[in-house]
Amino acid sequence: MTPPAWADVAEDLATAVAEAGRAAAKAATLGETAGTAREDRELAIGKHLHDAYSAAEKALERLVELTDGSVPAGRSFHRDLIRRAAHPLDGVRPAIISAETAEAMEDLLSFRHVFRHAYGAFRYARAAPNVALAAAAIPRLRDEVTAFAAGLGLAPGA
Repeated sequence: MTPPAWADVAEDLATAVAEAGRAAAKAATLGETAGTAREDRELAIGKHLHDAYSAAEKALERLVELTDGSVPAGRSFHRDLIRRAAHPLDGVRPAIISAETAEAMEDLLSFRHVFRHAYGAFRYARAAPNVALAAAAIPRLRDEVTAFAAGLGLAPGA
């Protein structure tokens, strides 16, 4: 992996962690708000979760393409990408992420899908459990991806 490619992955991961943190910070103060301010904060939390997942997925997409030579295609692209990242590719690479992280990513993907397709019917109750999930899973994903890259000597300074 070239240093610019790792820089892109590292930036994606930093964005994902920051967005998960923003969601958690807003959720922690949600009880202090009411009315439309609360609704606005709930939507912001959903957006932060959406953006955290999207940035994390982009990091996985970049790594899979760089190491495997291609990424999954088709309607099940998102789930297939997670599954591919969670499994070793014989003779090419070990798994990029753990099964635990893959499961969490699939749950966050499901939330992202609901958030994208709510069309005015967003319910915070669907987002709430994903705040803690993202707060734990996204930093773990960053750590696993970084360890993967270091283990293969792909990241600068690894």
